Amino acid sequence: MKSLPFLLAILGTATAADFKKDIQPIFEKNCYECHSEKTGKKKAGYVFDDLETLKLDINPKGAIVPGSPAESHLFIVISDANHEAHMPPKESLTDSQIEKVREWITEGASLVKDAPKLKPVAGLAKKDLPPIMTWTNFEGKKIKAGFVRLNGDSVILRMPANAQEIAYPMNKLDAASQQQARDSAQ
Repeated sequence: MKSLPFLLAILGTATAADFKKDIQPIFEKNCYECHSEKTGKKKAGYVFDDLETLKLDINPKGAIVPGSPAESHLFIVISDANHEAHMPPKESLTDSQIEKVREWITEGASLVKDAPKLKPVAGLAKKDLPPIMTWTNFEGKKIKAGFVRLNGDSVILRMPANAQEIAYPMNKLDAASQQQARDSAQ
C-alpha cells in the first residue's frame, strides 16, 4: 500500500494549475476582447494572448506577483466584484475560475508546463489564518488581508495567498482602516 505522503503528492500534482490548459482558456473567454494582440486592443497596457508580453507583467512589482494573489492586481480585480476596476467589467468569473487563477498565481504563475511550483509557507494551515478583512490605503486601493497585531506605527497583516506577514504603515491607510486596526488590536 502506498504511503499517505505519496498519495498527497499525486493529488497535489493532479490539481496543479496549468497555464495552457486551465488559465489561458479563462483569459481567452473573458479577457481577450479587450486585452489581446489578436483584437488589437491593449486596454491599460495588458495583453493576455502574447506570452512574451504577458511574461513582462509577471514579477514582484507586476500585475501578477508570483506566489501572492493578494498582491496581484490581476487577481484583485477579478476576485473583488466591488473593486472600482473589476474585470471583466460586465460580469464576473465563476468561483472555480477565480480559484484556478488564485492557485496558478500561488504556485508561481508559470506560463510553461511542468515548471517548478512555489511551495506554500510551511506550518500554517488555512484554518490558522486570521479572518480576511478589507483594508483601504490612502490612495483608495483595497488590500485583502488578516489582522495580526499592531507593531509601533505599523499594522501587521497576514496575506491570505501565502500567509506572509507584512508590516503596513498605519499612516498609509485611510482613516476607517486605521480605526479597524485599532479596534482589531483590542
